[in-house]
Amino acid sequence: MTPDILEIIGPLIGAVSIGAMILIGMKIRYTHQERTRLDPAADDLRVLTDTVSGLRDEVGALREEMTELNERVDFAERLLTRGRPESPPEALPRH
Repeated sequence: MTPDILEIIGPLIGAVSIGAMILIGMKIRYTHQERTRLDPAADDLRVLTDTVSGLRDEVGALREEMTELNERVDFAERLLTRGRPESPPEALPRH
């Protein structure tokens, strides 16, 4: 080989090597991103977490409603046990 050919081939091999490394790195990164984005286990975990959070909110709201209903029942029971004071029956007016 002549020195002129080596001067051309050397940088060409270096550029191809650098290009190949860049392409391999991009492929690895893309594959990793796709794997984490499309991972059904990670997606299921997110869905489960959202569902549990929603259920906790609903249970909290139901507890508040139940507390309010208990207070109303207690109030009604107190009124019923206290009873009404007896008053003489009034005569109905005749026309």
